[in-house]
Amino acid sequence: MKKIIIGIVIVLILLAIGFYCSFILGKASQIAYPNISTLEKEIEWEKEHDLWGNFDSYEKGEYVVRGYNDYELHVTLVKNPVESDKYVIISHGFKSNRYGAVKYVDSYINLGFNCIIYDMRGHGENEKAIVSLGQYESLDLEKIVENTYIKYGENIKLGLHGESMGAATSMMAMDKAKNVDVDFVVADCGFANLYDLLYKAYDVAKVGGVLPSINIAMKLRYGYDLKKTSPKDALIGNETPICFIHGEADNYILPENSEINKAATAGYSELNLVPEAAHGKSREVLGEEAYRNIIGNFLNNIDFK
Repeated sequence: MKKIIIGIVIVLILLAIGFYCSFILGKASQIAYPNISTLEKEIEWEKEHDLWGNFDSYEKGEYVVRGYNDYELHVTLVKNPVESDKYVIISHGFKSNRYGAVKYVDSYINLGFNCIIYDMRGHGENEKAIVSLGQYESLDLEKIVENTYIKYGENIKLGLHGESMGAATSMMAMDKAKNVDVDFVVADCGFANLYDLLYKAYDVAKVGGVLPSINIAMKLRYGYDLKKTSPKDALIGNETPICFIHGEADNYILPENSEINKAATAGYSELNLVPEAAHGKSREVLGEEAYRNIIGNFLNNIDFK
């Protein structure tokens, strides 16, 4: 009888370990291989929320840029109707794609920019790939910046704009270990550190204790450390001007993340908090003109012409 009880206990322990490992690997997989939105869904969403604007009327060109480790990124240039040497690269959010960045295009067109929107790795029309929410993506962005100067001229004026994961990617591209030379960054609702962000979310769900195990799984299975997806660390010593925008009602990535990032950067920076705006909704809440004015005032303050 004693042997039977011991055997049952061992089986239950093994089952518990198996369940725990399966749970951990499942959570890690949700981060590295998220269920992404299709191009069609993003177009539909943008139009439903009156964010598509004049996008259909602009001249556009599509091409492919080879990113980190020759990974192919699908890119669209949206040409300004007026000849301009100003360009901005807009990076979309987690699970979205380049059409999720269309909401920002009108504002930049009206400010005299050509806009470059693209599918971040593992998103849109790109091949399936590990998503790191900033580590690998910032290396991709470095290649797009490099390609932009080659394609449109080394004397162009170039900025970066990102939403959520795209904001984190844009900020991480400012790390001194990278060779990204741009005139400004606009970071809308970006996080300060991915590990800290996930810990707070898991802690609310009463499962914060599993994150160290998930991070081990991320390192062993997907090759990156959640703690190193850290815009606040990448911004140390950065002198590129940054405009931070964050919705005050953002319960997903709290506004304090932008406050932390602002404190980390060494260069000129501004923080614009948008009342009643939830995550990624500042443009929608403010409308095109008011959102454009935030960027325009920032550019005036850094004497960008």
